[in-house]
Amino acid sequence: MTVRAKVGVELGTIAVLTAIFLVLFPRRNPLLDVALAGFALICIAASARYTKNVIWGAVAPAAAENRVKDCTAVTLWLTMPVVILFFLIGGILAYRNGGAPAVGGRILNWRILAAFGCYLPWALMQQTLLQFYLLGRLLVLFPNRFLFVPFIITGACFGLVHLPDVWTALVTVAAGIVWSLIYYRYRLLLPLAFSHAALGSAFYYGIFGHDLAVEWRALLP
Repeated sequence: MTVRAKVGVELGTIAVLTAIFLVLFPRRNPLLDVALAGFALICIAASARYTKNVIWGAVAPAAAENRVKDCTAVTLWLTMPVVILFFLIGGILAYRNGGAPAVGGRILNWRILAAFGCYLPWALMQQTLLQFYLLGRLLVLFPNRFLFVPFIITGACFGLVHLPDVWTALVTVAAGIVWSLIYYRYRLLLPLAFSHAALGSAFYYGIFGHDLAVEWRALLP
């Protein structure tokens, strides 16, 4: 069996199991998603050598020179304007609803840093699962003339993780496509995880006014 055929069977099986899970558990405790992602990460770590040498070995090589510097710069330039926009929108909404004190509580809240710190490992897990594992296999599965398809599918999977929150899912699809393009070019996960955590924190605190630190603490026993 060819590598492409193996990937097709592997991803087809995962797709069916994921669809069944989402249908059976449309609303679930976020800790369940974290636990499942942790288990998947263990499985991916066990097959990391195969993924790196066989799967990504069949894909066009990454940028060789100044990879870390260039990836960090590109990711920052794409991330920070959006983060500022989310906080700006949040500040305007807060001021309209409660004046200056509401702005402070919404976007000048020290717990945003705590939420970012907690968000970062979860973001790194998602980026590892969907970039290192999934994107590489999709690039093997689809021929070069359909190169755009793996990026769209990977972005869509980022959105699925956030269902049933439709608005968050839609925003995350767009971000996921951009992250996938960056990973394809540079093959670095950590800058993407920082981008993911920064955008997620700014989106929830700024746009929705959700205090993630408080909400996550409430989930703990």
